[in-house]
Amino acid sequence: MGPAPAAAGDLRVDTDARRVWVGADELVVTAKEFDVLALLGSSPGAVFTRERVMDDVWDENWFGSTKTLDTTIGRLRQKLEDSGTSARIVTVRGVGFRLESGGDGSDA
Repeated sequence: MGPAPAAAGDLRVDTDARRVWVGADELVVTAKEFDVLALLGSSPGAVFTRERVMDDVWDENWFGSTKTLDTTIGRLRQKLEDSGTSARIVTVRGVGFRLESGGDGSDA
């Protein structure tokens, strides 16, 4: 039996099927967007450093710009917002990112 789907509020990340759900609706994401969500969703509320996300999603031999990560996070934030979920990706300044189920966290 595989790992249980990660969840943050009404957002579910099914790592076995590589599918993302908001309530009963599937959220269409790219392969890299899925990998970022799966990583952040593996421990909702925990902070993942930019380096950890880059190493885990793009691999440690990636020599491109970390702007690729910023672009991917930006697209995911827009998709999450458009879906109506309370889950969101929060920036922890100078550290990295965390997935929250909503509430009064700050994105500053």
